Amino acid sequence: MNILHTSDWHIGHALYGRKRTAEHEKFLSWLIENISERNIDALIVAGDIFDNGSPGGGAEQLYYNFLTSILKTKCSAVVIISGNHDSPMRLQAPSGILRSLDIHVVGLPGEPDEHVIELKDSCGNIGALCCAVPYLRKNEMVRLADDTGSSDDAISAATKQFYRDVTDAALKRQMGVPIIATGHLFAAGSVTHEGDGVRELYVGSLGHVGADTFPSELAFTALGHIHSEQTVAGRQNVRYCGSPLCMSFSEIGSPKYVLEYDTKTKDIEKIEVPLFQTLHAVSGEYDEIIARLGQLESGSWAEVTYTGKEHRSSLAFDVNEAVKGTGVEVLSIRSRAALSSIINAQSDTQTLESMKVQDVFLRCLDDNEVQGSRREDMINCFDEIVRDVEESDLCE
Repeated sequence: MNILHTSDWHIGHALYGRKRTAEHEKFLSWLIENISERNIDALIVAGDIFDNGSPGGGAEQLYYNFLTSILKTKCSAVVIISGNHDSPMRLQAPSGILRSLDIHVVGLPGEPDEHVIELKDSCGNIGALCCAVPYLRKNEMVRLADDTGSSDDAISAATKQFYRDVTDAALKRQMGVPIIATGHLFAAGSVTHEGDGVRELYVGSLGHVGADTFPSELAFTALGHIHSEQTVAGRQNVRYCGSPLCMSFSEIGSPKYVLEYDTKTKDIEKIEVPLFQTLHAVSGEYDEIIARLGQLESGSWAEVTYTGKEHRSSLAFDVNEAVKGTGVEVLSIRSRAALSSIINAQSDTQTLESMKVQDVFLRCLDDNEVQGSRREDMINCFDEIVRDVEESDLCE
């Protein structure tokens, strides 16, 4: 079988308030074309289909139009799992209807056997088994851990055991075909980009799982959550494909991919995703910025960072005048001089808008000189609050 692996679409995402609907439309059309041209037998979407747990009607329409289009291709099996940005209940709600079309949606963990999905080719032959594991939220892992406790180590152990149990369930039904798996999590050693939107819910001791979480019997593990293509601990068959769109200006210049896995040859091919929207990060002194803006191609989006020390009250006006009539849209204007007096930024690319809530909290602790065990206790409490709020919002 030829299996295509993609993840982290984040349909509904906005970049500095600018909706990216047109980019997602182009990407999904491109994806359908590749599925058809490459004779893909099965598609895996490894979580974060939507950017939040309550996507708008337009975002859901894009999603369901894509699923309708895929029925017209040779692709005969689709596996979709929830990510930490998705509402697992909302995503899984139509699973009964979709299953009749060989579109399998898994939002929440259940009994191990329930996660084993037969991937059939266009002739109805089983070509692989898929251990469809969704994003495993802490409250779910605490329940599965039972009396093991709720520490990060216990959660990691419960996650590892869950993969072991689902893999064992697949081995009982293996029938000589390869077993693949999915996941949406942060594996130890993964590399992220500043401002890419990857939610790290663990502030104190990071909730990363080790590469040994994924059993050796798995032929291929298709992961989501990290927005750049990479392997896990050097294991070539345990892969993140990354997001198809740049989630922030910090990702400019980093190619985006979907991955094709051949179950027969075990080859993994990286397929580069076209750039659907040109982004430019323009930074420097005042004269440099104005000159650079005049060179940008029409239709570009720009993020402007003024690094000069002198405060310029007319910066926003001057920047907008520089791009007037050019077709260039400036989405953000940052001034290091202005920010230094507001949030005492240590980086010329840091704004309150771009900072994670955890970063703001840590800065408050620094400003109030909270140290030692009291600092650790407060970080752990804040971490718990953030996880509870985000997870309860997504599960409603």
